[in-house]
Amino acid sequence: MSAIGRFDPRQKRDAPHGRKPRLVNLLDDFALGGVSRALDIFYTPAVLAQVETRVEPMRPGERLAPVLDAEIIALHFPPSWKRLAYVASLRLRNPGARIVWIEHSYTAAWEALKVGSQGRFRTMLRLAYRLADQVVCVSEAQACWLGEVTGIDAARISVINPYTTNAGLADLAAPDFASDRPLRIGAFGRFSEQKGFDLLISAHRRGLMAGTVLEIGGFGPDEAMLRAIAGDSPDITFHGQVSDVAGFLAKCDVVAVPSRWEAFGMVANEAREAGRPIVVAPVDGLPEQVSNSRAAPTGLVVDFADDAAVAAGFGGLRDADLALMSANGRASTDACGSAREMRWAGLLREMLAPARRNVAPRDVAWPRTAVRWAAHEI
Repeated sequence: MSAIGRFDPRQKRDAPHGRKPRLVNLLDDFALGGVSRALDIFYTPAVLAQVETRVEPMRPGERLAPVLDAEIIALHFPPSWKRLAYVASLRLRNPGARIVWIEHSYTAAWEALKVGSQGRFRTMLRLAYRLADQVVCVSEAQACWLGEVTGIDAARISVINPYTTNAGLADLAAPDFASDRPLRIGAFGRFSEQKGFDLLISAHRRGLMAGTVLEIGGFGPDEAMLRAIAGDSPDITFHGQVSDVAGFLAKCDVVAVPSRWEAFGMVANEAREAGRPIVVAPVDGLPEQVSNSRAAPTGLVVDFADDAAVAAGFGGLRDADLALMSANGRASTDACGSAREMRWAGLLREMLAPARRNVAPRDVAWPRTAVRWAAHEI
């Protein structure tokens, strides 16, 4: 962790001649999951050609931010009232650094389910994002919602889908959809309310997915509840933590993503890379991964909270052209990793350009007195 120094408004923030600019990624949660995995892209060749990069922790309850030896600071934690002071002091104590906030968490569906006082929540978002030079959303749906509720200038919102490499996905053989065996529906991820595995397992237990078996991978706080719902069904198998994504997907014909909210959905992306048709919930960024073209379908959008929709969706899978969905899904992800890597490299290059770096973000920063107040420096 960098030492916390006394604020000096004269501190130089341009990269010294001959030194590559530095990017610091600030995290408050290093648990295995989407956010931690999304950091992989900052260690890819195109990004490393622009910046040196490192990761540093934001300590729990920390209110005064460190002075960082960096030209760009990337925030990977969600805004909150408690974190405003920290980010305000980060801006104050690193006046020449550009701040990019990556919004991994908040979405329209999350707000609808989890926020009691919408006005208070949106006020917090507006104040928080005024402290950032750029906001990166992980899906178009998330960016549209965030722009509407905060009023952020569209020029300050970028959309870059997350990506992490999983060996072997592109090499998996397509499933044998002509087989007479039951269709294998896979689902994997963290066992939590968000992921909606209870909806999927309950629907299967109620006979809404006839002719299928469930292959469930993952772990988390809801595991005991999910196993209780599954009961002694011989058609539901729990595989434990998935460390080999390609190995797990080899056991699946189709992948279901029944999330209650999901900013993007790496599971759906990985399934498409593996040539597995996807059945996703109609929330946030998930429908973007299902092609709208009838000529090039990659899967289905199904409301897992609607029994009739589940029965119709899964009941029609045998009649759907699953082989075409498989091929289209794989084609839709061809070179997606390198494309997203280049998007990040381009954004960082733009943020480092002299025209951006040498102009104080007056339109986005809080008034100086407000920043000092929030950081408890006066």
